[in-house]
Amino acid sequence: MRAADSSNRYKVVIVGPSEAGKSVIANVIAEAAEAASEAYRPTAGVRILECESEVRSGSARVTVELWDVSGDTKYQKCWPAIKKDAVGAILVYNPEKQNHEQEIEQWFQWFPRTMNMSPNQVMVIQSLRRADVPRRMPLPAKLAAAGVAQPAAVPADDLVSARKFFSSFLETVRQSVMDKQRQEEEDVMKGG
Repeated sequence: MRAADSSNRYKVVIVGPSEAGKSVIANVIAEAAEAASEAYRPTAGVRILECESEVRSGSARVTVELWDVSGDTKYQKCWPAIKKDAVGAILVYNPEKQNHEQEIEQWFQWFPRTMNMSPNQVMVIQSLRRADVPRRMPLPAKLAAAGVAQPAAVPADDLVSARKFFSSFLETVRQSVMDKQRQEEEDVMKGG
Protein backbone atom coordinates (compact mmCIF):
# COMPACT_ATOMS: atom_id res chain seq x y z
CA MET A 1 0.00 0.00 0.00
CA ARG A 2 1.42 3.35 -1.00
CA ALA A 3 0.17 6.46 0.80
CA ALA A 4 0.37 8.52 -2.39
CA ASP A 5 -1.51 5.92 -4.48
CA SER A 6 -4.81 6.34 -2.68
CA SER A 7 -6.05 9.43 -0.90
CA ASN A 8 -8.55 7.44 1.15
CA ARG A 9 -6.32 4.69 2.58
CA TYR A 10 -3.90 5.27 5.46
CA LYS A 11 -1.44 3.09 7.33
CA VAL A 12 -0.94 3.97 11.00
CA VAL A 13 1.47 2.14 13.32
CA ILE A 14 0.69 1.68 17.01
CA VAL A 15 3.86 1.33 19.06
CA GLY A 16 5.06 1.43 22.64
CA PRO A 17 6.39 -0.65 25.51
CA SER A 18 5.14 -4.14 26.34
CA GLU A 19 1.95 -4.28 28.39
CA ALA A 20 1.04 -0.68 27.58
CA GLY A 21 -2.39 -1.51 26.16
CA LYS A 22 -1.62 -1.10 22.43
CA SER A 23 -3.74 -4.07 21.32
CA VAL A 24 -6.66 -2.97 23.48
CA ILE A 25 -6.51 0.53 21.97
CA ALA A 26 -6.20 -0.91 18.43
CA ASN A 27 -9.19 -3.20 19.00
CA VAL A 28 -11.32 -0.34 20.32
CA ILE A 29 -10.38 2.03 17.47
CA ALA A 30 -11.11 -0.71 14.90
CA GLU A 31 -14.37 -1.46 16.72
CA ALA A 32 -13.27 -5.05 17.25
CA ALA A 33 -13.87 -4.70 21.01
CA GLU A 34 -15.40 -2.31 23.54
CA ALA A 35 -13.42 -3.42 26.59
CA ALA A 36 -10.10 -4.96 27.57
CA SER A 37 -9.85 -8.72 27.95
CA GLU A 38 -8.97 -10.13 31.34
CA ALA A 39 -5.84 -11.99 30.23
CA TYR A 40 -2.73 -10.33 28.83
CA ARG A 41 -1.57 -11.85 25.54
CA PRO A 42 1.58 -10.32 24.06
CA THR A 43 1.50 -9.51 20.34
CA ALA A 44 3.85 -11.64 18.25
CA GLY A 45 5.51 -9.31 15.72
CA VAL A 46 2.59 -7.27 14.42
CA ARG A 47 -1.21 -7.50 14.06
CA ILE A 48 -2.97 -5.63 11.27
CA LEU A 49 -6.52 -4.41 11.76
CA GLU A 50 -8.51 -2.58 9.13
CA CYS A 51 -11.31 -0.15 9.81
CA GLU A 52 -13.20 2.68 8.19
CA SER A 53 -13.41 6.12 9.67
CA GLU A 54 -15.31 9.29 8.85
CA VAL A 55 -13.11 12.33 8.25
CA ARG A 56 -15.03 15.54 8.85
CA SER A 57 -12.90 17.79 6.65
CA GLY A 58 -14.13 16.89 3.21
CA SER A 59 -16.78 14.48 4.55
CA ALA A 60 -14.77 11.52 3.33
CA ARG A 61 -14.68 7.94 4.52
CA VAL A 62 -11.18 6.57 4.75
CA THR A 63 -9.84 3.07 5.22
CA VAL A 64 -7.23 2.75 7.93
CA GLU A 65 -4.76 -0.06 8.44
CA LEU A 66 -3.77 -0.15 12.11
CA TRP A 67 -0.45 -1.93 12.52
CA ASP A 68 -0.36 -3.03 16.17
CA VAL A 69 3.37 -3.57 16.77
CA SER A 70 4.69 -5.85 19.50
CA GLY A 71 6.40 -4.07 22.39
CA ASP A 72 9.08 -6.76 22.36
CA THR A 73 12.25 -5.52 20.66
CA LYS A 74 13.14 -9.04 19.51
CA TYR A 75 11.02 -8.24 16.43
CA GLN A 76 13.22 -5.25 15.52
CA LYS A 77 14.32 -6.88 12.25
CA CYS A 78 10.70 -6.59 11.03
CA TRP A 79 10.47 -2.85 11.74
CA PRO A 80 11.60 -1.58 8.31
CA ALA A 81 8.71 -3.45 6.65
CA ILE A 82 6.30 -2.30 9.35
CA LYS A 83 7.34 1.35 8.91
CA LYS A 84 7.05 1.31 5.10
CA ASP A 85 4.37 3.69 3.83
CA ALA A 86 3.01 4.56 7.29
CA VAL A 87 1.60 8.08 7.47
CA GLY A 88 0.94 8.22 11.20
CA ALA A 89 2.12 6.77 14.50
CA ILE A 90 0.28 6.27 17.77
CA LEU A 91 2.53 5.94 20.81
CA VAL A 92 0.82 4.11 23.68
CA TYR A 93 2.20 3.85 27.18
CA ASN A 94 0.94 3.40 30.72
CA PRO A 95 2.36 6.15 32.99
CA GLU A 96 1.39 3.99 35.99
CA LYS A 97 4.11 1.50 35.03
CA GLN A 98 7.68 2.14 36.04
CA ASN A 99 10.01 2.96 33.11
CA HIS A 100 7.20 3.45 30.56
CA GLU A 101 7.94 7.18 30.26
CA GLN A 102 11.57 6.49 29.37
CA GLU A 103 10.56 3.62 27.09
CA ILE A 104 8.00 5.69 25.16
CA GLU A 105 10.72 8.25 24.44
CA GLN A 106 12.79 5.40 22.97
CA TRP A 107 9.84 4.19 20.87
CA PHE A 108 9.46 7.76 19.60
CA GLN A 109 13.09 7.64 18.43
CA TRP A 110 12.69 4.19 16.85
CA PHE A 111 9.51 4.98 14.92
CA PRO A 112 8.23 8.55 14.26
CA ARG A 113 11.67 10.16 14.48
CA THR A 114 13.38 7.69 12.10
CA MET A 115 10.35 7.90 9.78
CA ASN A 116 10.73 11.70 9.56
CA MET A 117 7.17 12.26 10.73
CA SER A 118 6.06 15.73 11.67
CA PRO A 119 4.66 16.23 15.20
CA ASN A 120 1.10 16.31 13.85
CA GLN A 121 1.56 12.80 12.45
CA VAL A 122 2.17 11.52 15.98
CA MET A 123 -0.46 10.84 18.63
CA VAL A 124 0.34 9.86 22.22
CA ILE A 125 -2.14 7.85 24.27
CA GLN A 126 -1.77 7.31 27.99
CA SER A 127 -3.48 4.00 28.65
CA LEU A 128 -4.64 4.22 32.27
CA ARG A 129 -5.68 1.11 34.24
CA ARG A 130 -6.71 2.64 37.56
CA ALA A 131 -9.57 5.09 37.97
CA ASP A 132 -7.85 6.94 40.83
CA VAL A 133 -4.89 8.07 38.69
CA PRO A 134 -4.92 11.66 37.38
CA ARG A 135 -6.62 11.62 33.99
CA ARG A 136 -3.78 13.36 32.19
CA MET A 137 -0.12 13.36 33.07
CA PRO A 138 2.48 15.58 31.42
CA LEU A 139 4.04 14.47 28.17
CA PRO A 140 7.55 12.97 28.55
CA ALA A 141 10.18 15.69 28.05
CA LYS A 142 11.73 14.47 24.78
CA LEU A 143 8.31 14.21 23.11
CA ALA A 144 7.32 17.67 24.33
CA ALA A 145 10.62 19.09 23.05
CA ALA A 146 9.88 17.57 19.62
CA GLY A 147 6.56 19.44 19.46
CA VAL A 148 4.28 16.42 19.91
CA ALA A 149 0.78 17.33 21.14
CA GLN A 150 -0.27 16.63 24.71
CA PRO A 151 -1.29 13.02 25.32
CA ALA A 152 -4.83 11.71 25.17
CA ALA A 153 -5.68 9.97 28.45
CA VAL A 154 -7.72 6.83 27.87
CA PRO A 155 -8.86 5.23 31.15
CA ALA A 156 -9.89 1.58 31.36
CA ASP A 157 -13.43 2.64 32.25
CA ASP A 158 -13.77 4.77 29.07
CA LEU A 159 -11.87 2.96 26.32
CA VAL A 160 -14.27 4.10 23.59
CA SER A 161 -12.94 7.65 24.09
CA ALA A 162 -9.93 6.43 22.08
CA ARG A 163 -12.14 6.52 18.96
CA LYS A 164 -12.86 10.23 19.40
CA PHE A 165 -9.17 11.01 19.91
CA PHE A 166 -8.27 8.87 16.89
CA SER A 167 -10.83 10.61 14.70
CA SER A 168 -9.28 14.01 15.47
CA PHE A 169 -5.80 12.60 14.91
CA LEU A 170 -6.84 11.15 11.56
CA GLU A 171 -7.98 14.62 10.47
CA THR A 172 -4.48 16.01 11.04
CA VAL A 173 -2.81 13.02 9.39
CA ARG A 174 -5.04 13.41 6.34
CA GLN A 175 -4.15 17.10 6.14
CA SER A 176 -0.42 16.27 6.44
CA VAL A 177 -0.68 13.73 3.62
CA MET A 178 -2.54 16.20 1.40
CA ASP A 179 0.00 18.96 2.16
CA LYS A 180 2.88 16.64 1.33
CA GLN A 181 1.26 15.57 -1.95
CA ARG A 182 0.61 19.20 -2.86
CA GLN A 183 4.25 20.09 -2.13
CA GLU A 184 5.50 17.16 -4.22
CA GLU A 185 3.29 18.26 -7.12
CA GLU A 186 4.58 21.84 -6.84
CA ASP A 187 8.17 20.58 -6.81
CA VAL A 188 7.51 18.57 -9.99
CA MET A 189 5.94 21.59 -11.67
CA LYS A 190 9.00 23.70 -10.78
CA GLY A 191 11.25 21.03 -12.23
CA GLY A 192 12.59 20.06 -8.79
